[in-house]
Amino acid sequence: MSTVMASGTMEDKVSALTLLVQESPLHTTKAFEQLVGLSRKKSRNAALMALAALKDLLGQGVVLPPDRKLKHFTRQSGLICALQGKSVQWKYGEKLPGQLQKVHLLAWAYEDWLKKQYFEMLKIMEGWSNDEVDYSRNRAVTFVWELLKEKPEQEENLLRLLINKLGDKEKKVASRASYLLLQLQITHPLMKNVIINSIEADLLFRPNQSATAKYYAIITLNQTVLSVREQEVANKLLEIYFSLFVGVLKKQREKEKEDKIEEKRINKFGHVQGGGGKPGKLAKKKADREATQAWKSDDETREKLISSILSGVNRAFPFAKTDDEK
Repeated sequence: MSTVMASGTMEDKVSALTLLVQESPLHTTKAFEQLVGLSRKKSRNAALMALAALKDLLGQGVVLPPDRKLKHFTRQSGLICALQGKSVQWKYGEKLPGQLQKVHLLAWAYEDWLKKQYFEMLKIMEGWSNDEVDYSRNRAVTFVWELLKEKPEQEENLLRLLINKLGDKEKKVASRASYLLLQLQITHPLMKNVIINSIEADLLFRPNQSATAKYYAIITLNQTVLSVREQEVANKLLEIYFSLFVGVLKKQREKEKEDKIEEKRINKFGHVQGGGGKPGKLAKKKADREATQAWKSDDETREKLISSILSGVNRAFPFAKTDDEK
């Protein structure tokens, strides 16, 4: 294994390091750090291979606890309890306070280190999720979903990362993110409210958000499977839909006002510039053509957005508490 790790192919090296970490995670921190280092490589294939291995170790593997988040050393309840009521601070070399043993400190120190390493890996994953190549972004998005599905560690950051990809410039990646969020709701039905609130706060009502991002967010929300026991979720969805609907209509009115002002300005410009001659007419025609094209594109996006909002209202309404005043 040492020979493979030193001079083997990248695939063999990653496999050997993974096996080593699996044997005893606490005693193989250097091998884990090597995998993290490989995931920073500029070569996409090598980095994504190492990242996939880390995802397997931390997701489906036994490195992370299955039912709780990791804790920093100073936040360990056993340590806090042992130090409570101590009038004098503990000093190095003295007997450990309370029932503490060295094995406890060792396990907590490892947990603290692992929490920091996990966060480092998350930053690397975020970098690959914004890579210029679609394939890398798609792989990173899938890794994020798998970690989010398997373990609770860093779930807020992972969820935010997945939701941000709804606004990806490539439709395939945005569509993939939407699909994975819906799959997450099926695997963890109790996360529905958390996902909906996060989509609302981190994407829908964030300033300067693109219409495409909003469209994929609404598509995700309107495909959320509801039941009669989820009145709160349905009400929350209706609240979001109506807020968006009002916002879209308001923007449309503002756009119409702007168009009227622009039209007056172009007419005035045409009259002054060309006195009714060719230069003024050409300027007006060009401006009109550009405005028409932009309006058509915006109009199509807005139509799709309104259609998605109304579909969502129709789907959520039967499950909502409709006698609610709001």
